[in-house]
Amino acid sequence: MNVLSSASAEFNPADDLAFFNAVMLFRDVPENDLKLIRQMMKHQSFAAGTTILREGEPTNDLLIVREGTVSVYVTRDDKKIEITRLGPTSYFGEMSVFDDYPRSANVDAVTDVRACRIDRDTFRSFVRSNPAVLFQMCTVFSHRLRNTNSVLTKR
Repeated sequence: MNVLSSASAEFNPADDLAFFNAVMLFRDVPENDLKLIRQMMKHQSFAAGTTILREGEPTNDLLIVREGTVSVYVTRDDKKIEITRLGPTSYFGEMSVFDDYPRSANVDAVTDVRACRIDRDTFRSFVRSNPAVLFQMCTVFSHRLRNTNSVLTKR
């Protein structure tokens, strides 16, 4: 993994709150709780072309795109099948906060990417006091499943 930086100093706390307000996942989360989630996040940057997640690898965290674009894809019969591209305020790896299965897809940085990462245990703890986050996740799960079905039926 070609991580450019993991220092959180490059992220401004005031900008973080505005950013997290824009993330659908945290839409109904009170500002005080947004401050808590901001403190729990680890920040990383990835160079364009870097594989951020690999299908089949062990998993336990969710990432939110702060800047840049990622490609989510699977490989079947040596063929790359792109499921979607995600940009700022989108997240990926969310299935890992619910189960212990390996990654279900690959994620590559299409451009330079800055992201926020949160591990399973920390996220689960946060959700216990903010159950509205689960409803937002369900909305995104449904949307992504419909999109994946559409992509796969076109093949």
